Amino acid sequence: MEEEKIANAKIIIIDDDVNMMEMLSVILKKYGHSVYTYTEPVSAIEEMKANKYDILIVNYLMTPVKGDKIVELVREFDKEIYIILMSVHKDLAPSIDVMRKLDIQSYFEKSNRFDQLILMIQSGIKYIEQLNKIKNMDKKLEHYLVDFAQILIKVVGAKDHFTEEHSKRVAMLCSIFAKKLNLSSKDFSDLQIAATFHDIGKIGIPDSILLNQGKLTDEEYNTIKLHPVIAANIFSVSDIYKDIYPIIYSHHERIDGKGYPEGIKGNQIPYLAKILTICDCFDAIISKRPYKEESSIEFALSEIRKNSGTQFDTELANSFIELISNNKEEIENFLNNC
Repeated sequence: MEEEKIANAKIIIIDDDVNMMEMLSVILKKYGHSVYTYTEPVSAIEEMKANKYDILIVNYLMTPVKGDKIVELVREFDKEIYIILMSVHKDLAPSIDVMRKLDIQSYFEKSNRFDQLILMIQSGIKYIEQLNKIKNMDKKLEHYLVDFAQILIKVVGAKDHFTEEHSKRVAMLCSIFAKKLNLSSKDFSDLQIAATFHDIGKIGIPDSILLNQGKLTDEEYNTIKLHPVIAANIFSVSDIYKDIYPIIYSHHERIDGKGYPEGIKGNQIPYLAKILTICDCFDAIISKRPYKEESSIEFALSEIRKNSGTQFDTELANSFIELISNNKEEIENFLNNC
């Protein structure tokens, strides 16, 4: 086969056949790839958890742990790596069911001819490139959807200035609270998006109700309670936001089951929705609205404390109260300038 350089890949090989592994390493490096070899599966798996690899080449008939078991463990934390399973003889090859179940892309029968393996790696590189293109498309789509949601927020703000400013402050409070709770980067991001757009559903509420400065009738209040449903429907159209809309949908649920729209309770309520609920209510209490004067931070915290265990998750409520109490001046300044 002509020794044409192809795109570089980061490859990890796991094989108890040292001679074969060294031979593969020499050949693959010759084609410009970065190659890392392991004879011991546990060390290799720990390395793969710590560092990202493009392609895994693993011997199917390793002892004492077979290659399919190694792949099964790898798939628990890496769904994207391109996997090539090797075996000494085609009669000892893994079944199609095993290949499909573990999402193994290729099978290589060990021999001194490496043309087929090089082609498999080229296919793996193309697979990785396509996967990256899809990811970039998803990121662009996510950006466009966020932009569109921002437009909708502005539309709501044009009708109800209080909702727009409230959403900004709630997002800020969620950001501060998330840091105290040591949320993962994904949960932090999901919570931020949900907080920013949690009231976007008010775009579907009639102005006569949304801007009403007096007491709402039961029928009007039931209409207002539809805004989490409307907001969740806006975000449910894209798989990108599959983890966002349940947070928005549930941010008016209560621990005691007396919330809306579903009346779920306790652990049925998404954890991030419980966080959003506290931040949302805190800002609603301290903020001036057409139908109420602003309240002090102390009063807002006393309301959260009073409703801990009924409206709010007790552990989260206590943590939030501690956060605000210990950083009152900083929080107050930030809210005033938000």
